[in-house]
Amino acid sequence: MPLAERHRLVPVFPVLRTPRLELRELTVADAPWYLAHFSDPEIVHGTGFPAQDGIAGALDEMDRYVTGLFERREGIRWGLVLAGTDTLVGTAGIFRWTGGEEPFAGIGYDLAPAWWGKGLMTEAIEAITVYAFETLGLAFLEAFVLDGNERSRRTLERAGFRHTGLLSAHGEDEHGVLCDEHRYELRPPARG
Repeated sequence: MPLAERHRLVPVFPVLRTPRLELRELTVADAPWYLAHFSDPEIVHGTGFPAQDGIAGALDEMDRYVTGLFERREGIRWGLVLAGTDTLVGTAGIFRWTGGEEPFAGIGYDLAPAWWGKGLMTEAIEAITVYAFETLGLAFLEAFVLDGNERSRRTLERAGFRHTGLLSAHGEDEHGVLCDEHRYELRPPARG
């Protein structure tokens, strides 16, 4: 899909709202939060990326995976803010936005451990999937979860994703070691 078409579909950063969350743009002002969040050992282990090296590392990573991702229209990564507050609790978004006959994107997410088990991520994922299918016209979303991350697998299943297989030595953990990953897929409901 040409960049001009992506700009037409998403001319400005989209803000999404759920009953308990506002999904908003992350900016360089959020870099201190980003550094702290992605330095939490539980977040690092779940994402498979090592912690950044200081604020400069956080800004560089944000450029690659958040702010720059949107500028290039390769995806959208939202900051998850508790509704009615300024409290960031995680991020979620789509990446590897691919065109063609069956356009699709990957979906990724993370949530501060203090907020695990409250259904917030399922709520965010559901808002993102509606946006991905209804506004972007994607045919499906896919997610990969490192083997052993049962919490993340359950989150995807609650959001309606279907497990499609276990891929051997498919993704790297935070130490750069190849690990098995579970693949999940979600397609929009059939219209009838």
